[in-house]
Amino acid sequence: MSASPHRILMVAPHFEEYALRLSAALADRAEVLLVIDTSVLATEFADRDMPSHPRLQLSHNSFAIPAELVRLLADLRRFRPDVLHWQEPSGFIKAGFAAASVIAARRATRTAVTIHDPVPHAGRDAGVAARLAALRRFTRRRVDRLFLHGPACVAQYQRAYLRSETPDPRVRLTEHGILLPPPTRNPTPPDFRALMFGRMEAYKGLDTLAAALEILAGEGRPLAIDIAGNGPELDRLEPRLSQLPGTIVTNMFVPARSLINRIGAASCVLLPYKEASQSGVLAAAFSNGRFVIATQVGGLVDLVEQGTNGLLVPPDDPAALAAALAHAADDPSLCRQLCDGAAHTAAQRLDWGRIAEQLLLDY
Repeated sequence: MSASPHRILMVAPHFEEYALRLSAALADRAEVLLVIDTSVLATEFADRDMPSHPRLQLSHNSFAIPAELVRLLADLRRFRPDVLHWQEPSGFIKAGFAAASVIAARRATRTAVTIHDPVPHAGRDAGVAARLAALRRFTRRRVDRLFLHGPACVAQYQRAYLRSETPDPRVRLTEHGILLPPPTRNPTPPDFRALMFGRMEAYKGLDTLAAALEILAGEGRPLAIDIAGNGPELDRLEPRLSQLPGTIVTNMFVPARSLINRIGAASCVLLPYKEASQSGVLAAAFSNGRFVIATQVGGLVDLVEQGTNGLLVPPDDPAALAAALAHAADDPSLCRQLCDGAAHTAAQRLDWGRIAEQLLLDY
């Protein structure tokens, strides 16, 4: 835009905490209306302080029925934004809402989409993406700006989605800001403990972690490992994981407040993924001053710096993951150094104010 926008309509059918923190940061510089499912937001922020701002308004929408599309379009007409910015939806109805609102936007309104996953992950996500591919393609083609989280995600978008080496001139880089910040940073625990959390789909590499822990157990050095979340891979692997000494499995949805406590009790967070785009798990780990042991895939390599804020290993390599876990467990000073590096990354690159400033320049 030739001038910084004064009014931004942010629409977030998913990624609620991400959208709220970004919108609150944008509200330092513009009037912002965030269209979001406020009931989901209330659940996510139960027992936590919810970000707010005098220039940030919330409009409830569950993006489920035609009447809510009418409400969204009414918000668009009433608010008259300079920018309409969607967090890219998953699901056919929500994708239809996005397409309809982009069509309905005034000619003077700039349109933007943040693409969280340039290509779908293997498994359940791929089936969902196939059903809404035409709508998603329509909206991606029509908007003025496409925001992606780092060079690896841009490469996925260009090569795997567009199947072209010609850069899309509408693409801009952004960062995935902090999530699940603690009230105060917890000190690094005296005894090594690693945490893996989230929804456990096949691409998350839980089977690689199980094999790595079996290697360590076979060498007579079991480690304290906390695995928390739900999903088909955890259902499948829970019997195998539960037999491992030192491993605690919590197979259920874990609320945000409990996740913050678990991250604070850990020395590091594990991301043994087979593929990745951006990662909210990574942002939450750094926000809590915890380093990661992660695989060299997708957007993880754009943020994890070997020996600075984390340790990187090849994907699908249980022996390398086991070696990295053992290395971290044997070196408390390294853990403290890496945790400090993670906290520094969160305070600099993942600061929402910095992200919002760049976004305003890029609209």
